[in-house]
Amino acid sequence: MRVIIFGNVGSDAGYWVLDENGYHHVGGWGVDSFAETQTALGLLAKTPQLKTPGLAKGVSKTLLSFVEKEISAHVKEAGSGVIVVVNQA
Repeated sequence: MRVIIFGNVGSDAGYWVLDENGYHHVGGWGVDSFAETQTALGLLAKTPQLKTPGLAKGVSKTLLSFVEKEISAHVKEAGSGVIVVVNQA
């Protein structure tokens, strides 16, 4: 099992991986793209608060499509059995 941890946006906009080899940093994700993905994940987390019928589902579908595309493009460890943790602190 691997855990991918997205933290605060830094100079290299990387992420952290926790796996059988320990905890290590992976850099190189563009800062703007990483920040936008972080924002999309934060918005996705708030969609259950939308009570208008169909609104949460529509917004979630769009955000999830974007997030999946970004993660699969930038996170080489993405795949089956991976848990993604987002630090929105």
